Amino acid sequence: MFPDVRGTTENRLDRSARAGVDKTSCIKHLSDQLGNFVGLLREAGTKVLSVYEEDFKVVLKSDDSPLTLADSESHDLLAGMLPTILPVPVLSEEGRQIPLSERAAWKAFWSIDPLDGTREFVKRSGEFCISVALVLDGVPIFGMIDIPVEDRIYFGGEGFGSYRLQGRRVESLKGRGREEVLSASDKLGADENAAKGKDRPWVLLGSMSHRTVVPDKMMNALEAKETFKRWSVGSAIKFCRIAEGAADFYPRFGRTMEWDTAAGQAIVSGIGGGVVEIKSRKSLRYNKENLENPDFFCYSPRFKKHFPDFFVSSGRD
Repeated sequence: MFPDVRGTTENRLDRSARAGVDKTSCIKHLSDQLGNFVGLLREAGTKVLSVYEEDFKVVLKSDDSPLTLADSESHDLLAGMLPTILPVPVLSEEGRQIPLSERAAWKAFWSIDPLDGTREFVKRSGEFCISVALVLDGVPIFGMIDIPVEDRIYFGGEGFGSYRLQGRRVESLKGRGREEVLSASDKLGADENAAKGKDRPWVLLGSMSHRTVVPDKMMNALEAKETFKRWSVGSAIKFCRIAEGAADFYPRFGRTMEWDTAAGQAIVSGIGGGVVEIKSRKSLRYNKENLENPDFFCYSPRFKKHFPDFFVSSGRD
């Protein structure tokens, strides 16, 4: 278990705000605390799994999306403990009511989805995860995704690299820093992805819970060069599949929120891929007045190299 220092969080947040934060200091601090960070995600995953394996009640929120005990228990743990790893505010799927007047003063914050893919959780498909990202100046600089059913944690960011860690190794890593955590992890990136890409078809990802309709113009441009296999994957696990070289392209049309994409964007950026608005081809930004994302697509380095025309903004969908 982690020490309960929640009573000191407010003072620590005040000190952090006065001292200021930048990317170098944030990444150094996360590197020093990396063993505790993966341990915290694994603890949240254990709580989620304990609910998943029992009978549980489902409550509908105001937007008709489902909520379970797993959502709230994971939220309470993460929202309470993340500021003890890095003392900045928390913006959560289950605590979204914080007004812009307060958020506008945030230079850095934790963006969390304590249970991404609750619909899949309710259906017991296994396609759900826990997503946490550190956002600085509107950019997710580090992300971590735990897939409880697979007992795997994915983490990383641009300039840091991205990695995959089997959960059974986590217990021995609490209190350890970057070097020891990375030595126990599998590095994801161009070499591994390129090797896999030689022997597999091109893969386009879609959602399991939301029907993915790709516009004819986009699909025609893709299939003019390659034949794509379609693969339905739940929640932010789609970003993990691209980061580990199992898929190439994930276009998303329709409603998503910042906490749905922040961790995945950081992890995919760590292997040289990205997540961009479909209209502007600019990277998604965070802590906006409206926390809803525009339509976007996520891509692998392999996709960007092979489809350069997709990265030229036309100002249209």
